[in-house]
Amino acid sequence: MYYSVEENNVARPDIWIGTIEISWSDEKTPTVFRPAFTVVTTWATSPEEFREKCVRMLESYGWKLVGVERANPVPKDGEFSEEVEDMLERTRTNPNAIIYGTFYSYPVM
Repeated sequence: MYYSVEENNVARPDIWIGTIEISWSDEKTPTVFRPAFTVVTTWATSPEEFREKCVRMLESYGWKLVGVERANPVPKDGEFSEEVEDMLERTRTNPNAIIYGTFYSYPVM
């Protein structure tokens, strides 16, 4: 049996942006975890790869990923805040970048 292999079938990474929910702690109270949302930019080829990179980055701080709210390739005509534009520029120039923005925490009831 013969199977043809197309050379162009390899996915090229794009810059992805997503909103993630995390559980994090700071140096003053390392055993007290707080929930928060943040925006992340990184190079990825799929939602799964985006998630894996977020997990790896968070685990390096001892934090946990609670969930990915949305993650997509950055649209060509997207308009973003100054903070996110800075994150995107830093990601563009570093193929290994996993950049997170401001943490927006919320109280736990």
